[in-house]
Amino acid sequence: MRPTGAIGIGQAAFRGAAALSGSIASAGKHAANAGKYAMEKAGEGVNWVAENPGSAACAAVTVGGLAVVAAPAIATTPMLAAVGFGPSGPIAGSIAAGVQSAIGNVAAGSVFATCQSAAMGGAGAATLASAAQGVGLGVAAAAGAAAAKLAKGTSDEDTGTSEEDPGTSDEDTEGSCN
Repeated sequence: MRPTGAIGIGQAAFRGAAALSGSIASAGKHAANAGKYAMEKAGEGVNWVAENPGSAACAAVTVGGLAVVAAPAIATTPMLAAVGFGPSGPIAGSIAAGVQSAIGNVAAGSVFATCQSAAMGGAGAATLASAAQGVGLGVAAAAGAAAAKLAKGTSDEDTGTSEEDPGTSDEDTEGSCN
């Protein structure tokens, strides 16, 4: 039933405002709970990093390597700029300018030409992107393997064995998940 008259409309507006106020209060409680949960989990993460610094470092390096695989320009663009390859050519007074001055005419397809092409957004960008992705993948794989080794706890101190213990050898534990 639709409210009619000023009093009916006022009552409907009041009920709507009360319902909205209750919804806002409920949303506030949920947001507070979510914030509390996030802070608890962040604290757990900080504790884990403090207890496992090697694994945390490996995880960070793995993520960095995978970031380069996903977006190689995050690595190639700053590196090219750092040595002086700019979007309009070698930057005056840079390492790239000094190299170009020393080699004279730049041969097509050379490393210098590829780097300058990449900095200018040309075909060299794909070449350097592929190289950066390969390096990023290698870094991620190496860091991931190191993290797995740390998590497995293969050192003598972690397993409680010693080199004098003839009952345990590397061959006995190799490939196990212990």
